[in-house]
Amino acid sequence: MATYREIHGKAVKSLSTDPSAETDAGQIWYNTASDTFKSIVNISAWSSGSPLINSRRLGSSGGTGIQTAALAVAGYNGTAATNVVEEYNGSGWATGGTYPASLNDLAAAGTQTAGLGFGGNPGYVTTTAEYNGSSWTAGNALNLGRAWLGGSGTQTAALGYAGYRSGGGVRNVTEEYDGTNWTSGNVMGTARYLVPGTEGTQTASFCAGGLIPPSTAQTINEEYDGTNWTAGTALPSVRWSAAGAGTLTAGLVAGGASNHPATTLLATSLSYDGTTWASTPNLATARNSIAGAGASSSSAVVFGGTVPSVTNVTEEYSSSANVITASAWSAGGAAPSGLAGSAYAGTKETGQTWGGDTGTGPWPTASFEYNGTSWTSSGSIPKAANGQGRAGISGPAVLSFGHAQPGTNTETWEGDGSSWTTQNALNTGRGFYGTGAGPQTAAVGVGGNTSAGAATAISNAHENYDGTNWTSKTVFPTPANWVGTVGTQTALFAFAGFPYTGNSWDGSSWTAAPSNSLGRPNFYGGSGGASATSAYIFAGYHPPSWANTTYTEHYDGTSWATQPNLATARGNFGGDGASSNGLFASSSYPGVTSTEEFSTETTAINVKTLTQS
Repeated sequence: MATYREIHGKAVKSLSTDPSAETDAGQIWYNTASDTFKSIVNISAWSSGSPLINSRRLGSSGGTGIQTAALAVAGYNGTAATNVVEEYNGSGWATGGTYPASLNDLAAAGTQTAGLGFGGNPGYVTTTAEYNGSSWTAGNALNLGRAWLGGSGTQTAALGYAGYRSGGGVRNVTEEYDGTNWTSGNVMGTARYLVPGTEGTQTASFCAGGLIPPSTAQTINEEYDGTNWTAGTALPSVRWSAAGAGTLTAGLVAGGASNHPATTLLATSLSYDGTTWASTPNLATARNSIAGAGASSSSAVVFGGTVPSVTNVTEEYSSSANVITASAWSAGGAAPSGLAGSAYAGTKETGQTWGGDTGTGPWPTASFEYNGTSWTSSGSIPKAANGQGRAGISGPAVLSFGHAQPGTNTETWEGDGSSWTTQNALNTGRGFYGTGAGPQTAAVGVGGNTSAGAATAISNAHENYDGTNWTSKTVFPTPANWVGTVGTQTALFAFAGFPYTGNSWDGSSWTAAPSNSLGRPNFYGGSGGASATSAYIFAGYHPPSWANTTYTEHYDGTSWATQPNLATARGNFGGDGASSNGLFASSSYPGVTSTEEFSTETTAINVKTLTQS
């Protein structure tokens, strides 16, 4: 009988700790500490990604790039065609350069920094545009204008195929782009439209499924070798308007619909090795008119679509020895009361909330401590107030300053068993509404409201606290209220605010920095993060309706990108987070007592204990 080593080329090792490298997949070892046999096993799964900034359908071909650098191009937002472009970095979406025209149901090809868009509606246009990672420039036109076409390849070697054109109906046209001109290639065997785009090349692509008018969904699969289309292995079942990703020999299709009109939306996904289709795990959200991007069938991202209304849902696919746990908000212990204007400082494991406004009576003086699970009373602040600023990056020691009326009051709280103590006053009285940064003895307060209830009465004051006194520093470039602040006295990032702003402070001067992607002030929202190069903004009110939101965004020191949304919309609340894995959203007005905690994406090797069955 052959041994394990003879079969697999590896010996069964004896180890006291488990290996942690993906290259160890398939290795079996005996763990001496747990007295068990173990192995690293490959796993395939879809996981939630951060949502698109703008919900829209992308016509099944309006995405391109790879899982960690994808591009969503234009689309239909539920009301009209749009020119919005978004970029995905593997964690969240950020606004990209605006497309030259508002179009839906166009095709895309190439990469995030060398992309290509072509065709689309309204008008079944011949428009072609090239992307350099920041802006689009016009390319030479398609020979035949059409929409709902497929696309693959690169910016200088792209392929456009199939599609639909008014008056000419469904098409089997193929065109090749060389970076300058489109030239006609040999036609497809079957004319169809609403086909998936892939990340295949101009000389090796496939086109699976699609629709033939008036309502016949297809299983047809054709493969292109740079000259001719030939029959490939048909899909196991009919599908149209599905997302495509990967290559001819490592492809993936996901979602779509099986009938027309699309009353039966699909969550199923399939991989293709150039010969055989195989079932892969299902999407969490069934939808069609969904776009995809990805370099192979083991690493892809799909986004947008209709469910049946337009959606911003993003999902990532991974087939590897790594288990990816996506960023997410989860429920924490319920807060004692739902208050407006309360402050929160610390982390999600240890922090403090205080003050606020009930909306019906005197401001409360109560404060409460959070231990990561539940709340306990922690005494009363010396002066009833709401709209205070906060500092204290590693609770339980926190600092409270300012007041919405406005006020100059400053108080400290040191931790369990202690009481609040009055400290020296701010130089400029103002309300901060839960913003502020730094530890208790090296805090920062920027901007603020200098008159109760007057959004236009705002300050550009900038003060530092040293544990005893407040010192005025170089004023903020623009007077603003509700300014999100993250970092330290010498490395500070101030963002959002009202009016909308973004600036960095290096200890001596202010410089302009990017504003958050969603284009909203941090109007009674939460902010936090690990440093001036890792900032978060979450929830708050959003113009023009000023309704509570669930939005979350992250700043990485260069740009903003979306993150998973909170479960409960809220504004005017206590929210903070001293680390990138410790964001915290507490009570908000009117009467919201739910607590939510944020955890960032993690990756771990999929180690399995082997058992006899």
